[in-house]
Amino acid sequence: MKKSLVSLLVLGFLFIGCDSKSPIDDSVIAKKSLQENKYEFVSQTFNLITTDEKFISFKSTTNGLDFDEFKGKKAVLIDVFATWCPPCIEEIPVLKEVREKYKDNFEIVSVLFEQDKTKEEIVEFISKHGITYPITMGEENFKLAKELGDVKKVPEMFLFSKDGKFVKKFVGKIPKEELEQYIKIAIEN
Repeated sequence: MKKSLVSLLVLGFLFIGCDSKSPIDDSVIAKKSLQENKYEFVSQTFNLITTDEKFISFKSTTNGLDFDEFKGKKAVLIDVFATWCPPCIEEIPVLKEVREKYKDNFEIVSVLFEQDKTKEEIVEFISKHGITYPITMGEENFKLAKELGDVKKVPEMFLFSKDGKFVKKFVGKIPKEELEQYIKIAIEN
């Protein structure tokens, strides 16, 4: 009798735990795809703030983004992500690896696409995953997401060359070899 009751409780818990009314649904997680390079940006200024309270400033141009700190020095990957997104988390080791490999010519700027996270929660997330590149948070992130084609799903990444020209948009989890191929193009151009 006890075994039957325990079995029923476990089954009940499994069905309750898999409730389809979860606030995180698969419709906001992007599937892998590469987009064409057909973006035209509206000229505006952005001042993203990192978790360590530094600013990453840039202007959008018709061809891409002119980064104050990186222009002419480094290609930049804008990584729009969320802390609850499994593909975003799965890509962290790849992002860390390519950033380290190309550190003299390449930078990653992760843009948090969540409104209700505290700075402390993001700092804990950074520590837990050993993230070494800057993560920005705040309202400017959503302004940038709008400028980048009105981002609705995560992960989405946008690669810019050293001179700020838009190179490629990645949607969903991207294999490291494919990402590296485009990073090399962004660095060389």
